[in-house]
Amino acid sequence: MPKTGRVLIVEDEPAVGQVAAAVLTDEGHEVRWVANGRDGLTVLIEWGPDVIVLDLMMPVMDGRTFRAEQQRLTGPASRAPVIVLSGAREARAVADEMGAVAAITKPFDLDDLVAVVGRVLDRQAS
Repeated sequence: MPKTGRVLIVEDEPAVGQVAAAVLTDEGHEVRWVANGRDGLTVLIEWGPDVIVLDLMMPVMDGRTFRAEQQRLTGPASRAPVIVLSGAREARAVADEMGAVAAITKPFDLDDLVAVVGRVLDRQAS
């Protein structure tokens, strides 16, 4: 049985954010969903997620800026692994560039999201 944990979803598209949050909650994860990177940073600092699912293109603060700000933090918040979730063709290359642990390209299969989140949490537990 995969480990469950706290998952922060930073995604501006309500349809994507709400469905991803619902599916991950059904899998036993504690989930928070926010629509931009600025709100994501607040939740990251105050709540301390185990993993972050991060869109790249968002208003207010995009995914790259969020990740740069996350890496400037100290303590556990700076080390929460990031899974990039993006419709951008270069999502995997950008994820590597940002030091993300995985990339999922939109449109995506919900089972893939569940599997990747589970693998990241399992890796952290070992």
